[in-house]
Amino acid sequence: MNRRTLALSLLVSALIPPALSSSRAADPAVPLSPAPAQPEAQPLQLRVLSFNLRYKNQNDKDERSWESRRAEAVEVIREDKPDLIGYQEALRSMLDDLGSLISGYEEIGVGREDGKTKGEYSAIWIKKDRFTVQESGTFWLSDTPEVPNSKTWGNRVTRVCTWTKLQDKPTGREFHFYNLHLDHESQEARDKGTAQVIRFMENRRPAGPFVLTGDFNSGEDSSVVKAVRESALGLVDSWRVLHPETPLSESGTYHDFTGVRSRSKIDYIFVPKTARLIDAAIIYRHSGNVWPSDHYPLRATVEFPAP
Repeated sequence: MNRRTLALSLLVSALIPPALSSSRAADPAVPLSPAPAQPEAQPLQLRVLSFNLRYKNQNDKDERSWESRRAEAVEVIREDKPDLIGYQEALRSMLDDLGSLISGYEEIGVGREDGKTKGEYSAIWIKKDRFTVQESGTFWLSDTPEVPNSKTWGNRVTRVCTWTKLQDKPTGREFHFYNLHLDHESQEARDKGTAQVIRFMENRRPAGPFVLTGDFNSGEDSSVVKAVRESALGLVDSWRVLHPETPLSESGTYHDFTGVRSRSKIDYIFVPKTARLIDAAIIYRHSGNVWPSDHYPLRATVEFPAP
């Protein structure tokens, strides 16, 4: 490049203004675009079902057999349209039957006898188009909670708790769901199993709202239910909060295929007392002498306020 060309190039450069984008970003006189607004926190509303299915066995004949009851169990779920289900006494074949007839749910849980598919499940079903599973697991109610089929507190039957941490896709909210089945014979097993579950929940408490469902095999005035209510978790029985005047003689959830309502209320949906309860019901659906189970399913709709 000769001197004349170089001089002409420098002159042109001097006449062209610098790029405006970088100079404006540094110029305090030029207003910056506002940051995008953050989405407003929303309340989280959940429709929850606790459902002891009564395990399939050869001693249940005629209308008590699973084959006779299966359609009624399906209709309970189809009619109620829960977001979350906590099952008790669910065998692998029973869950497969329900899954073949009801779509839209994802299953969480394992068989209690081998940690895989053998024995009863305390399974959880979640609406798969609404929730994302972030964590999940099952632990055994014993001194060795990580050992499948373990039992150490006088119970002849293995007991488990299945849990999951979920994210609600519409709101982005995270919450925990726990589902258990306590022993029907050993009071020690019920008390210690309850304490174990409460400790587990307390250790995960900062992660947001939570729901606890299950067959507790314990009445409302029992040491087990008292321990749940008086724990640091601040739990309440969703059904009793909305039905405080209903006498015990009309509050039973176990009926042994008879349809009576005077037996013990042993099934529960516990939620924090800070939650807003929209509805709660014991579901009495049946067709003639055919009941979905020997327990009445229990439903609650709960709303957790925006944080």
